[in-house]
Amino acid sequence: MNTKTSLVCGSALGALMALALASGAQAQETTTAWKGAPQFQNDSLTFKVRGRVYMDFVSQEVDQDGSANDFSSQVSRVRTARLGVEGTWNSNWAYKAEATISSTGGTTQWEDVVLEYKPNDYSSIMVGNFKTVSLENISSSRYTTFMERGAFNDVLDIGRVMNISAKMNGENWTLQGAVSGDSINGADPTVVGDDGGSEQISVNARATWAPVMTDTQTLHLGIWGRQRDRGDQGGFTYQTRNNSNYGARYLTSGAVGDSDTMIGVEALWIAGPFSLQGEYANIDVNRTTAGLGDASGKTFYAAASWFVTGEQRSMDVKKGELGRTKILAPVTGGGWGAFELAARYDSVDLTDFYRATPLPVVSPRGGEYTAITLGANWYPFPYVRFMANYTKAENDNPLTANDADVDTLQFRAQFDF
Repeated sequence: MNTKTSLVCGSALGALMALALASGAQAQETTTAWKGAPQFQNDSLTFKVRGRVYMDFVSQEVDQDGSANDFSSQVSRVRTARLGVEGTWNSNWAYKAEATISSTGGTTQWEDVVLEYKPNDYSSIMVGNFKTVSLENISSSRYTTFMERGAFNDVLDIGRVMNISAKMNGENWTLQGAVSGDSINGADPTVVGDDGGSEQISVNARATWAPVMTDTQTLHLGIWGRQRDRGDQGGFTYQTRNNSNYGARYLTSGAVGDSDTMIGVEALWIAGPFSLQGEYANIDVNRTTAGLGDASGKTFYAAASWFVTGEQRSMDVKKGELGRTKILAPVTGGGWGAFELAARYDSVDLTDFYRATPLPVVSPRGGEYTAITLGANWYPFPYVRFMANYTKAENDNPLTANDADVDTLQFRAQFDF
């Protein structure tokens, strides 16, 4: 789906929504509410501009075996800058559209682009570009504990794609299924003669359940699965960075996946200011190269956090995703804000990807990745956060004997509206 766009698209969308709001004002007076930014409402029509900016400083040291050189680097960068709109037409129809503003002169890309129909409070049908599986993945980065979602999400490649999705929920459970294609920003497959031009397609499902829900405790459990075929596009690649959006990838399978099946489980326990969170996923891959056997991989993470100032993480069990933390004593009210300490362990095992039949066949750098991340966050008030993460990562590449140890110290100032 070749939908490379500029901010003109987002501006045009915003102008159309504003015109619709203005025309509705003839029937009823428009009111304004504050939800991080002004939200305008006229009868059942709502309209709100939304966005976020993450500004990072990253210092990285890389120690490599073999002939590769050791090096260090320091950069300041805009990690994310988004602008979009959201709203409703009535109680049954809602929309959201966001675009990332490139800070490097590249092409601006769409993020969430969603049209939703809700026939009632417990079901919805969604069409558009969005995420569908994994707790950490579908939860907004505004609410996740660490600066990056980590190796788990990188290696699974479970980002935003075009979907048609149906979802049901109760007071403490959700059930969702979707048929998916490629990202709205992806290039259309090339058609050459009779070689076809079909993009990737997948089917996926996710179910969640919260058996414990009290004012101070929440236990969230979930399971999800995805089956995917590449169609006429390039092979799937399984790779990861070092718990940072910056820097090179030292662990990758290469473009070897013809189709794959993933099964994942997730859990989150919140007990007052303390929380434990983890996910595990298995990957079974049919490879593109004739003569090579199938391969499998696995990945997991485990994380813990503690709000020193007594806050509690927010889990929306009706959606199956994380929400915004309520700050007990924001600086805007004369307090100190909220302070959070956290730790995380990541693991990716792709050692099976350098197994080749028949031998000898040299395949890309399959191997193992492990990392420990320590984090500290300060929330002056709910829409602003300052973050610091230190990650010590090890990349073990047994086939190429080119291991890489990466130490990353990074800081972020973020705000959203």
